[in-house]
Amino acid sequence: MKRRILVGILLVVALVSMFAVPVYALDYQNVTVTATPAYMCIVIDNLTWTINGLVGNGTIAKNTTYYSNPLGDTTPPTATVDPGECYFDLTNTSTIDITLTVDMEDFTGGDANMTNGETGGAGATSYGAYSWYSGCTYADDKVIVKKNATGSDVLWTSGTPGADTKLGITISTQTNDWAGGGSSTATMKVTAEPA
Repeated sequence: MKRRILVGILLVVALVSMFAVPVYALDYQNVTVTATPAYMCIVIDNLTWTINGLVGNGTIAKNTTYYSNPLGDTTPPTATVDPGECYFDLTNTSTIDITLTVDMEDFTGGDANMTNGETGGAGATSYGAYSWYSGCTYADDKVIVKKNATGSDVLWTSGTPGADTKLGITISTQTNDWAGGGSSTATMKVTAEPA
């Protein structure tokens, strides 16, 4: 009888142990987490422009308006700017919507040392400038180009990451005579910011 009780107790202990410590197979799911940076990058194909050097002779006259128009340096763009009238081709590899502004400093280092008058029009010793882009209405959408630190208005907004455009600039030279014939240069800055 002892043996039956002992076997019975062992059987009960074994059953209790089996239900007290259940064994399960592992089950899991992998979740892929993606991180895409808000990346801004623009590339412009032409990094130099000689005023009146696309079709003209590369020298400028006082009180004259010049356009970065490959069809003619003194030829304004059409009412709705055609891509072929734009000298600067901008490639946008940004992953977010961006805005573009165009600024330009004073001309220095020679005899055409004009200041940026920041009005779009020329003065006695200042130049005026506008920027524009392919597809814009030139008369309504061109934007006054100011100095780098004084806040030009937004020229172009990309509503689609990666959208490209073509740009142009208009410069009206000072109304006074030059002091000599030496070349001056100015830096034009195209800036991308989050839209």
